[in-house]
Amino acid sequence: MKLLIVPKPLFTDKMQVEAYYMAAQYGNAILESTKSNPLDRAMDSPFVDFMNEVGLDALTQNKPVFIPITQIQLFTDLENKVKENPEKVVLLLDDTIVIDAAVIERCEHYKSRGFKLAAYYKGKFEDISPISSYVSYIFLKVPLTKLLEQSVLVKREFPKAVIVATDISEKPIFDQIIMHRDSKVKLFDGAFYKVHIPSSARQNTLSPLKANYIQLLNVVSNDDFDFQTFTRTVQQDTALAIQFMRLVNTASKSRSEIKNLNQAAAMLGQKEIKKWVSTAVSNTLCVDSPSEIMRLSLLRAKFCENLAVHFELGLQQENLFLMGLFSVLDVVLDMTIEEAFKLIFVPPPIHSALVEQTGDFYSVLFFVQQYEMGHWKEISRVALVRNISIDQIHTAYNDALLWYSRLINLTVDQEELQK
Repeated sequence: MKLLIVPKPLFTDKMQVEAYYMAAQYGNAILESTKSNPLDRAMDSPFVDFMNEVGLDALTQNKPVFIPITQIQLFTDLENKVKENPEKVVLLLDDTIVIDAAVIERCEHYKSRGFKLAAYYKGKFEDISPISSYVSYIFLKVPLTKLLEQSVLVKREFPKAVIVATDISEKPIFDQIIMHRDSKVKLFDGAFYKVHIPSSARQNTLSPLKANYIQLLNVVSNDDFDFQTFTRTVQQDTALAIQFMRLVNTASKSRSEIKNLNQAAAMLGQKEIKKWVSTAVSNTLCVDSPSEIMRLSLLRAKFCENLAVHFELGLQQENLFLMGLFSVLDVVLDMTIEEAFKLIFVPPPIHSALVEQTGDFYSVLFFVQQYEMGHWKEISRVALVRNISIDQIHTAYNDALLWYSRLINLTVDQEELQK
């Protein structure tokens, strides 16, 4: 396929994910930098193919998805190729599309089929005014210094359209926009939600619930932990105990139902318990954070695990999964990463990667972070150095998406989730 795709979240001013939009790179961005992008000439949309392959559950948690559309693709039978509900699909018109009578007719056609449309605004109303009655979203492609001013002008010209700000990289910028009384921006794209607590920040007091979960993580951190200690800790949280029993009964191949926690723990075994604890507890800790943080940590964990062999760390898949899962722990616990890992014990390579940003594990984490941001040149550089093919990267990420979809929907048993 030679295509790298990542769904990026679009946030409301309440830090809730409203939708996702697809970013992509065809081939190696360094080797093929002088070549024209074949995606621009493609009749079929690779984004539609990818969405059909993995489904909206995996891509967007069944939220709307923005799919870039070129001029050529606009005139194809796209509506017959989309397997998902068209009301969940927003066609984002490429900013090189020249608006003429034929384009206006196609916009009317897709809107009549249930699709929504979005367009880029780069400073000239005349570029998109002819399709104003068909466009539901407008992406502002303007300097940040002009964003607030332009949002007011665009909203005045297109009162029914939702204004989207792009490339908001820092939380203070996001805060400034949402607090400004004149701002008309309703959706935000960028990495501002990945807020890291500064080293000078004062450690907050942990709630009893979070402290209990951290205790559980530390119980299973030992190579040969005691099942009874594990079950006593789980029993302190009813929801966690119920979740564990349901999972074990789903995984059980026997006809008789598992009756108690001790029996469940013995049946599942230490290795599977460790992985379940890491995932389940991290999910619970993420409750007070934006939901995207939970999604990010799980996808990151599986992506790191899938990349292990390509970074010559094939025997460290389990620890790489744990590293990805805990890479947002500072945000989840609302304390510095240094303070977080004074509470939770992890193997030295994970500690080096997350606290000191050094070591072989950090190389994997950095690669995954660059992928999430769509920094394709850096991804391409590392791929060249390590002799990783674009298809291998695509497969590793695609598998992480599918794994995440199965996990959140509980559509497969525990054995399948650990594959």
